[in-house]
Amino acid sequence: MEVHLDEGTSSWGIKVERVEITDVRLPQSMQRSMAAEAEASREARAKVIAAEGEQKASRQLKEAADVISSSPVAL
Repeated sequence: MEVHLDEGTSSWGIKVERVEITDVRLPQSMQRSMAAEAEASREARAKVIAAEGEQKASRQLKEAADVISSSPVAL
């Protein structure tokens, strides 16, 4: 971007030091793609969290079964 600005302004003796972008307009197709990617990422994280919860519950059930099986009075 700097090269293009310098090409257009150097003939006037102007050097652009800074450019601030205030608005970016993406094509609808790009917006849909980015939204789909973000949704897929959220869904993947949700699946990981759910799997971790199931794993934790399974461990706790196993611990409870071990306690019950080691103590016949527990029933």
